[in-house]
Amino acid sequence: MKKWKTLFIALLGINVLGAILIIAFIFQPVDKVNPTPSEKVEGDAELTILAKKADLNVLIDKYLKKEFKNQPLNYKITLTDVVRVDGTIQVFGDDINIRMTFDPIVQKNGDIVLEQQSLSVGKLQLPVRTVLRYVNNNFALPEWVTIDPKNESVYVALQQMKLESDFAVKVQKFDLKNDDIRVRLISRSE
Repeated sequence: MKKWKTLFIALLGINVLGAILIIAFIFQPVDKVNPTPSEKVEGDAELTILAKKADLNVLIDKYLKKEFKNQPLNYKITLTDVVRVDGTIQVFGDDINIRMTFDPIVQKNGDIVLEQQSLSVGKLQLPVRTVLRYVNNNFALPEWVTIDPKNESVYVALQQMKLESDFAVKVQKFDLKNDDIRVRLISRSE
């Protein structure tokens, strides 16, 4: 009978000692940690965004609706394997469907030049320069889009596009056939 009493007291002592050690560790102060200060970023911060045609189609549509909410928008831009512009023009009082397709070419500065690929105006065959001149004079375009009828191209100066935040947009890659679009957002220096 004495043996179990001794073992019981020993076990009780171990439990009490364990409880004291746990309580002692709980109330010990934590080692003081000095947080490392974050590095100050000098210059512009940059972020690369990978996008798909479907996503950009939604963004383009929303941007145009917001930009020209008080004006009738008589065209739509869609990215397929090319940049496609569908719209209507007035000819002798009738609306005629127009479709233009462009090959996008990324410039070194991140802007895009759209080179005319094809043009259809209803069933009429009109010179590309004439149609581009008409579009330039009669379609509501953002101020950072310049139509060059002489060279049958459209210059899209994305860096001049005004965003609500203080960022510049530069295109790195614009491969519509492989749905590989890479855009850089760069914070502008204050």
